[in-house]
Amino acid sequence: MSAFNKERFMRQGYIVLEQGLTAQDMQMLETASADLYGHSGQLLQQLQQSGASLNDFYQQNLDELIVVPEIDDPLKVCRYEYIKGYNPVIREQLVPKLQGFIKALTGDDFVLFKDKCNAKNPGGGAFEPHQDVIAYNHLKPNFHVTVAIFLDEATLENGCLFFPENYRRDLEGHDYALQNTPNGELPILPSYDGGSSHGAIQQEVVERIQWQPVEAKPGDVVIFDSYVPHYSEKNASDKSRRAMFYTFNAQHFGDFMMSITT
Repeated sequence: MSAFNKERFMRQGYIVLEQGLTAQDMQMLETASADLYGHSGQLLQQLQQSGASLNDFYQQNLDELIVVPEIDDPLKVCRYEYIKGYNPVIREQLVPKLQGFIKALTGDDFVLFKDKCNAKNPGGGAFEPHQDVIAYNHLKPNFHVTVAIFLDEATLENGCLFFPENYRRDLEGHDYALQNTPNGELPILPSYDGGSSHGAIQQEVVERIQWQPVEAKPGDVVIFDSYVPHYSEKNASDKSRRAMFYTFNAQHFGDFMMSITT
């Protein structure tokens, strides 16, 4: 990892590694994705036929792939989680490579905190501007790093990610709560508490930030920390935009993977 990438990650809170994954890596992920989506669909059919709730099923099947259906279609996969626990190829080949990326950026060892794959089906998948740290603040680690991998091209039309060019610069002169992290003191921005926008950054703060789209091709890797604001818009195309997200915490905090997924 170059010194430029390290400095940019420290300053912006994210970097893009163009073609960070090889063609062989992507072929492995496509094969794994086909298996994971197929199994996800089978689980949703099984649940509908049995009449069991998702909560009851997963209380009795702790090692199973976690599947979330679309709100308007109980048989359509919206996302799946706990990929590492279910798929040994990703666990043994991909996760160590992602840990190597993060160690090269931070100098620390990180362990997997959670993982998921979003289908981002046509017409869905918008996420308001937010900081991931807000969702994780009830657990001990106060700093996480997420690696996003795109199985399909991410474009403006199908809902790519948006990040600030430099949000700390944009918000200079404003008094926000600061958290001591491995990347220095980082702000926790005011967010909504409750309602449909729960956890989203308050609009007056959003408007101070200069946002830019981050389009990506299959094989590109986007690495970002849990403080950098980001969002995505709906998928306005006629095809799904699949993206995997692997979130890690520093190893010295401990292993929280099972506490997140169960």
